[in-house]
Order: sequence, then structure tokens, then C-alpha cells
Amino acid sequence: MSLTEVQLQYIIIIERVASIFSLFGAAFVIVTFALSDKFRKPVNRLVFYATFGNILTNIATLISIDSIESGQSSPLCQFQAFLIQWFMPADALWTFAMACNVWLSFFRSYDATTLRRLEFKYLLACYGLPFIPAFVYLFVETYERGKVYGSAVLWCWVALKWDFLRVATFYGPVWIVILCTIGIYVRVGCVILKWRKTLLSLEKEPGTQGTKELPTIGIMKTSEVTVTRSEEAQPRNRPDSSYTDRKASFPSSSDFHKRTAQSYVHQSGRIDPNKAALKYCKCAILFFVALIITWVPSTVNRIYTIIRPTDIVFSLNVAAALVLPLQGFWNALVYMATSTYAVNCLWQDLRDVCRRKKPSRTSVSMKRCMAQSDTSGVDERYSSVSTIPYDAERASSQSELVGQAK
Repeated sequence: MSLTEVQLQYIIIIERVASIFSLFGAAFVIVTFALSDKFRKPVNRLVFYATFGNILTNIATLISIDSIESGQSSPLCQFQAFLIQWFMPADALWTFAMACNVWLSFFRSYDATTLRRLEFKYLLACYGLPFIPAFVYLFVETYERGKVYGSAVLWCWVALKWDFLRVATFYGPVWIVILCTIGIYVRVGCVILKWRKTLLSLEKEPGTQGTKELPTIGIMKTSEVTVTRSEEAQPRNRPDSSYTDRKASFPSSSDFHKRTAQSYVHQSGRIDPNKAALKYCKCAILFFVALIITWVPSTVNRIYTIIRPTDIVFSLNVAAALVLPLQGFWNALVYMATSTYAVNCLWQDLRDVCRRKKPSRTSVSMKRCMAQSDTSGVDERYSSVSTIPYDAERASSQSELVGQAK
């Protein structure tokens, strides 16, 4: 059963409207990233690179079924199919690269400079791996099945006679990447919740004896105080003179567990644990929702097509036509969600321009102070140790990666 002319027109409209939304989102990402350094955070840099793939995907989806009508062997059909096979799965790979940055920052102590050195490798992997099958399919043709690229109802892509390639080189790898991405966010989320629980217990019991194992993540600035006990018990009326020099550090998990001295965390310039958990969850959930909304409907449609190749369900095709072109739109939402401070500054500047006034430095400075107060949560009670040195670059990059943007 094929789709009627009216149904095809609905699909064309849905594809093109969704593509336009994504193009607007991509334009916002490119313009703001190029003009303002406030948006150039590690996670946003990867979204910026992914945006170019989103644009090329939307060029293909804007063509819609016009390529099918021009003929499956036509250059337009082959060009559209090539772009879809190349750049549509690349978006899932970029999301996985963002999750890898979170993992490396949390568990491998990577700072912003080190993460930036990985960007070229990410570019090669995210755009290079999908390019291989996309390019090869241009030249594959058999007498029985014809060309690999052909009609896929919504647009030109892998033809129905080659449907096993859809799973082997498209949906299968994409879902493996999605599951790995979700696994990373779940693992980091468990660490954050454990850290939050332990930190709150330290607040309630400041004099608790013993070693507290805090997850070693970089979303807070800490000052470590190490206490060394001598063999002989010290009198209670004597002050403990065994405190060592205080230092701000971000120890690795292995180093932390190797410590034999009693230690606790002096909370200097830390973020509020509730806000930390909420901001991280906002970022992770947004990534998760974007992946699920993008790939579940289209995957269900393709699985149904494999099971019943002669039966075309209008509702499933409409869902796929709606969600697949929206990859750039979702990336723009993630980009804005991790840059709320920069977006607020941009909005304030635009309002000032509309009022024909110069941007208010006082207003921007007040917002910057409020944002810093919100994200760092500096406690005035510990202002006396605020001069303790710490790795500012690393703390900043790790905080940005999990949505701790100003």
C-alpha cells in the first residue's frame, strides 16, 4: 500500500518546516559562537562542529521527495541519499563525543586545553566514519537489486531492496552509540548524586571522624585539609598542631583511595549540591530526550518496514519526517541550555540596542556577579581561605561540561 497524493503533500510540508527550524537553530549557533567568546565552552565547541553536519542534513531533507520524482538514478537522488547517509548518523556521534568529554573531565582529569586537542580526532571520527559507507554506496550496483541509493518513501536513501544495509550501517551503529552515551551520563549522574549525599552529610556533621570518600569530580572548588595523627593520643585541651598546609586539589580516584591520613573537605567556593545536581540533570536529560525523540520513531518505522516491506504506515512516516530533520534544532536547544548566562547577556544587549542605548555595563556586571554567585556559591564564612590556589582552567572546563555555565 502506497501513500496518497494528499499524504505525500503533508509529509513534504512537515519535512521542510522541521528543516527550517533546524536551520534557524544552526544559524543561531554559528553566529553566536563566532561573535561572542562567552559561548565558546568545550561542550559548545562540539555542538558548533556538529552544526555543519546538521546544515547539510537539512539541505537533503529540504529536497524531500522531489529527488524520488526525478528518478532514482538521477544525480539529485544520489546526492540527497549520500548526504543523509553521511551526516544524519554523524549527529549521534557528536553527542557521544560530548559525553566522552564529560567522562574524561570527571574521571581522567582532562582540562579545557587537553580536551581541545581531541577536537581534531572527534572531527575525523564523527565525519570520517559515516563517510566511508556513504561514499561506497555511490558505486555499488547489482543486476538484481540495482543501485544502493533509491526511494525510501520520505526521500532518497538506501533502497528497500538493500534494507539490511539500513540496519548494518545506519540504525545499528547509531543505537550502539546512543546506548554508550546514555551509559556515560548515568555513570556520571550516579557519581554526582553520591557526591551530593556525602557533601550534605559533611555539612550536617562537621566534626565527623573518619575518612569521607567524595567522588572526585570537578564541579566544585575545594580546599583539602589533611590531619595526621601521632602514635600518642593528644590531650583534649591542647590544640591539634598536626595540620598540614592547605591546598586546593582535584585528586584522581586512585590517589584519593591511597591516602592514609584522615581528611575532610573544607567547603571553600563550592557550588550548592542541589543546584549542581539539578543543572547536571538538566543537561543530561536534554541530551537524552533529544536522542530518544530523534531516533525512536524513525527506528520503529524502519523496523516495521523490514517486517512488512509492502505496508507503508502514514503515521510512522509522518513521525520520522518530523523528528529526523530536527537534529539541528535540538542541538541549538542544548547549546542554549548550557550557555544561559551568555544568552542572558545577549538578550540584554539586544534590548539595549532596540532602545537605542549603549549596552549597560552596570547591568551586565550585576548579571555576571549574580551568575557567579549562583554557580560558585561562595560562602562568606570561608572567605579567609579564598586565596588558596587551585586549577582554575580545569575547574572551569569541568563545570561547563555538565551544564554549570554562567
